[in-house]
Amino acid sequence: MDTIYQAGSEGITLSEISKKWEKNDRLSGGEEYPRRTFMNHKKDIWDIFGIEIGCHKFSNSYYIVDHKEISDSSGFQRWMFETLAVNNHINESAQLRDRILLEDNPSGGEFLSTILEAMRDGKMITFDYRPFWFEGDNYSSYYHVEPYALKVFKRRWYLLGKYGDSPLKIYALDRFLNIDIEFEDFTLPHDFNASAYFSSCFGIILSDEEPQLTKLKVEYYQANYLRSLPLHHSQKELLRTDSHSIFSYYLRHSFDLIQELLTMGETVEVLEPASLRSEMERIGKEIARNHKGKRK
Repeated sequence: MDTIYQAGSEGITLSEISKKWEKNDRLSGGEEYPRRTFMNHKKDIWDIFGIEIGCHKFSNSYYIVDHKEISDSSGFQRWMFETLAVNNHINESAQLRDRILLEDNPSGGEFLSTILEAMRDGKMITFDYRPFWFEGDNYSSYYHVEPYALKVFKRRWYLLGKYGDSPLKIYALDRFLNIDIEFEDFTLPHDFNASAYFSSCFGIILSDEEPQLTKLKVEYYQANYLRSLPLHHSQKELLRTDSHSIFSYYLRHSFDLIQELLTMGETVEVLEPASLRSEMERIGKEIARNHKGKRK
């Protein structure tokens, strides 16, 4: 989309939309854009994204009724919208494709459609699963799971599900060997909220630890990265100087969090809690020991 037409703007006519449609060969195949197809797409945009497209009767032009619906939409809806918008720009600029480098899609995506179908219909799923920590090709576990939610982290898809009477557990889709949808139904608890479930976590490891106040001292240039892309939604900047900033968080400590802090190297210092500071010190000593002296 070259322009987002909002309420109050002149909008865009169906004739202008049709020209843009025909210009994009991958969408149109060179065919015209029938009014019936446009109306179906207009309805789909409302059903999928919750975005209402209105019409100025005096000019018969179309516009987005409330542009805030895009920025205020859920993370999933916003992700779909932005992905489609970027894909459309790339398709319209075929000569730039070799100059636009994208990361690979999250791994495990071949199982997504089956899991989404089961989640939508409230069906159990079964799959064979091979964790990374088991060696050999002959080992796998069989699971019969209620699919609760999906999450992406570090370019991998993860399923949050319930297996029998066990607590909720995370399964990495790139470790699935196969998957089937069962006839057996399940009912998602009415009070379950995926965002709330992960709200005090960084990443996907579900620590049993209670959330803790965590303070980081970060060098000034690294702080710019955290301001533009917060480490966690609870992030607050408590102090800002010419040399460093201090950020606070309220979250559970986990392997994922520690690994993320390690990627910042010497630009970050854990101020509190003492337990996390000690763990970072221990890991730092191990790293130093591994790199001490000449390589053999």
